[in-house]
Amino acid sequence: MNFIGNRYEILNCAGEIDLNKIYKARDAYDNKKVLIKVIEHNPNICEDFVSNLIDESTMIKQMHSPYILKIIDVGIHCTELTTLYYIVSEYSEGIGLDNLISGNYLHLEAIINISTQILKALEVTNTNNVYHGDLNPGNIIVDEMYNVKIFGFGTTKANNGVNLRVCNEIRYLCPHQLCVNYTDEESDYFALGLILFESIFKKLPFGEANNDESMLRLIDKGVAWNELKAINGNNELIDVIKRLLSRDKKYNNIQDIIIDLSSIMYEKADIEEEVNEIEEFNEVDTKDKKRKSTKLLLAASMVALVSVMILSVI
Repeated sequence: MNFIGNRYEILNCAGEIDLNKIYKARDAYDNKKVLIKVIEHNPNICEDFVSNLIDESTMIKQMHSPYILKIIDVGIHCTELTTLYYIVSEYSEGIGLDNLISGNYLHLEAIINISTQILKALEVTNTNNVYHGDLNPGNIIVDEMYNVKIFGFGTTKANNGVNLRVCNEIRYLCPHQLCVNYTDEESDYFALGLILFESIFKKLPFGEANNDESMLRLIDKGVAWNELKAINGNNELIDVIKRLLSRDKKYNNIQDIIIDLSSIMYEKADIEEEVNEIEEFNEVDTKDKKRKSTKLLLAASMVALVSVMILSVI
């Protein structure tokens, strides 16, 4: 049994707990399921992190977004070797988007549905001057109907705007997070672009690095878009990703991103409708041809029958 904070029993881990991973757990006090993540202290985490996160979690609860997991407990778990922080949220069925991306081909509708829900969550928090700052597939829970719940809102802001960099996770950070440790709404837009890219191409656009400087250099090199071929071949979605990752042609607000994603689905729906109409027309045309052919065969049979009768009389 793995107990965190002498209260939360990890349910889906038989061995050692992986840091920075969301686990299902049982709250021994209330005997109910929760989700929990354990992170280890590192030099990037400020002294007031826990108390700040309590304040941030209270603010996020008041937003009442259906796409955001509410934090219900925060605490410190000390061992002989290190100090651990644990973050507990309400329970939600599903798996991490990271597992969904790595193990499945995501069709266009699923990708747009997931990203639109992420954007709606960001829209609510941005209105309240809150950003995520650590948006990545491991912090996004997706159920079998592609409903989204986002974990970890408030953690970066509770750390004075500096990403925690747990387990040296820097792959989903934007340039100004890597360069000057500044986090804002644009950081989440950039992270969404990375997530969408990974959803299509099954890899990250800039690769991976061991430190901030190396990661920033990889981003500066840019993406060889001409060498990439999308599985679903949707150029419109790739155009959205390019703009999310761009330093120049940026999106100014979330509504513009949602509109562009929605237009892709409308165009796809129009194309499918046209295809269906053509198929229906071809089906009707085929039936007409079959009916005409049947009538001709019947007429030919009648002529032959009459001919035989005349000959027999003669």
